[in-house]
Amino acid sequence: MKKYLGYILAVLGLVLLLPFSANAEEFSEVLTKKELQTLTNKVGLTEDEIKNYPTEVLRQLIKENAKKVASGSTIETFYEPSAESSPGTITTMGTIPSTDIKLAGTAYKVTSDISGRDKFYFYGSFQWLKSPTWELTDKMTIGFPSGYGFYLPTSGGSVTQHQHRYSWDSDKNGSYTDYSIKYTPVSWSANAGVAGAYDLIAGEGLHKGYIGQYVYVPTTNNGSMNIKIEYGHKVVSGSVSVGVYPAGLGITPSTNTDTRSYALTINY
Repeated sequence: MKKYLGYILAVLGLVLLLPFSANAEEFSEVLTKKELQTLTNKVGLTEDEIKNYPTEVLRQLIKENAKKVASGSTIETFYEPSAESSPGTITTMGTIPSTDIKLAGTAYKVTSDISGRDKFYFYGSFQWLKSPTWELTDKMTIGFPSGYGFYLPTSGGSVTQHQHRYSWDSDKNGSYTDYSIKYTPVSWSANAGVAGAYDLIAGEGLHKGYIGQYVYVPTTNNGSMNIKIEYGHKVVSGSVSVGVYPAGLGITPSTNTDTRSYALTINY
C-alpha cells in the first residue's frame, strides 16, 4: 500500500509541477517594467509596436541604444481571383474578392560598431487581417536608393545582420506560432536593399511576418532619403520576383502578383 501511495504522490507532484514550469518559462519572456519604459521613452516605440515586435528584437533595440527616426503603417486591400479560378487565369479587377493586410515600416538609428560609420536598422512587417484566397510564397523587400552611401554588412560572400520571420495563427485568436526564421535574405542588391520570402501555410489561419536589416553609412554623409517597404502577394501561380529600381530593391510588377508598399523618409 505504501508503495502505491508513494507512486500516486509522485505522479501528483509531477502534474502540479508541469503547469508551474510552463508558466515560469512563459513569464521569462515577458519584458520588465524597466524595459517597457526604455522602449517607450528612449527608443520611441508605441504600445502597438511593442506588442507586435518579437521580444528578442525589442531587447536588441534596447541594447543598441536605438532611437526611432521614422515610422508608419497602413491597411491596404489586395485583389485576388476566386479560389475556383483555373491556374493562370486572371479575373477582371474590381469584381474579385478583396483581402486586407496591414503593412508597417520603421527606421532606427543605433549605436555603431564601426568607427566613422553611422548605423541604422530598417524594419518592415506585414499582418494579414483576413485569410487570403491564395496562400503561396510571398515576398517582402526593404529598398533604398543607391548613391546615398548606405551599404549592407557582409561576411564570407553573404549579407549579414539580417533576419526575416514568418508566423501563423491557425485559430485566428491572436496566438501566433513561428514557422520560419531566416538570417540571410533570399535576394539582395549592393547599396539597394534586401528581400525575404514567406511560404504561407494553407488554411483558414492568419499570417504575419517581418524583415529586418542593419545598414551602414559614412558619418560624413548627410541628407534625407526614402526607404521603401514593399510586399508582393502571389495570386494563382508562379513566384514573386524582385528587381532593382531607382527607389532601390523592390517587387517586380506582373499580371499575377499584387504589390503594396509603404514609404518612410529618414534624415541622416
